[in-house]
Amino acid sequence: MRTNFLLLLISTVCTLVLCELGVRFFMPQINEHDLMFQVDKDLGWTFIPNKRGNIIYEGGIRHTIQTNTEGYRDVPFDSKNENVKIMVLGDSFVSNISVNSETVFTRLMEEQLETTSVYNFGVNGYGQVQELLVLKKWAPQLKPDIALVLIYLRNDFTDNTYKTQWLYPRPSVAFNTEGGLQISPPSQNYKKKQALPYYYKSHIFRLLKQSVANIKQKTTKDFSLEDLPPEHYICRTPFSKETALMYETMKRLVLEINAYGKTLDIPVVFALAPSLVQVNDELWLKLQEADKSVSLQRDLPNRELLDFAKTHAIEMIDLMPSLRHTQNKGISMYNIKEQHWTAEGNVLVAKVLCEYLENRTK
Repeated sequence: MRTNFLLLLISTVCTLVLCELGVRFFMPQINEHDLMFQVDKDLGWTFIPNKRGNIIYEGGIRHTIQTNTEGYRDVPFDSKNENVKIMVLGDSFVSNISVNSETVFTRLMEEQLETTSVYNFGVNGYGQVQELLVLKKWAPQLKPDIALVLIYLRNDFTDNTYKTQWLYPRPSVAFNTEGGLQISPPSQNYKKKQALPYYYKSHIFRLLKQSVANIKQKTTKDFSLEDLPPEHYICRTPFSKETALMYETMKRLVLEINAYGKTLDIPVVFALAPSLVQVNDELWLKLQEADKSVSLQRDLPNRELLDFAKTHAIEMIDLMPSLRHTQNKGISMYNIKEQHWTAEGNVLVAKVLCEYLENRTK
């Protein structure tokens, strides 16, 4: 009897181990997003160089990403040797970890533009403060022909204004009465995420947990609007005092980035990336119905920044018209849950940006 029990126990353990290894290698369940980053005393955080990790999100997003020696999601920079260099800065809409590396719009731009290398300097969670610091670090040695700065309209306003912590604290910015900029380094004190119980490291456990959650979940593909999403105050008129400060800070940073580009004789082009809620008509209607006491204009941040750019002779392109037009044709531009561009969204963005860059030289 005891022998049979031991044999059963051993066979059960062996089966579980084999299943764990099988799921771990062929259908991993643990999203390693947070493990891709390290603290940085100036920028707050960076990708870990030469780091490989599994990216897993709802909606069928399941692949592996790899950073290069320089700590960005791109091929090694020293492998690029084309005549024209384009430096692209931004947040997770530039690093685009929700799609395969071959589908990221910067890779597609490189394929479409002749004799051109497109360098992807996108890092998740970055705002324009960190993008300015990256530009100052890399532009003098890279000597790009163009710097392309992507502004994500959903959260870059708050990223620039508040001393918020992402995975790690971010640098902050202040302006004096004369408009002078002062960047303060990130705090070295930060709250680490509370460690999950040990069994959360099991891929089988995560698979079973997600399966149960899918059964319990209501059968809907709708994106649920959280309480007071950023669009509620970024697109709201009139501005509150806090929102007015966000816009003023953004505009001053745009001026600062553009001015720094001029010191190196590098043209800077800004691209406005709208949010899923701004592009999707159904979700925008839901947001309006959520609070009918306020006046919301979905293109308000776009118009504010475009008018500012025109006044100061700054190059700026708005991606929202093209994204909305294609979305309304029934082609999903954003992952409804994860909220970043789909493969089709990246294709469109690459096309729009390439057309703009080609036309500006004519």
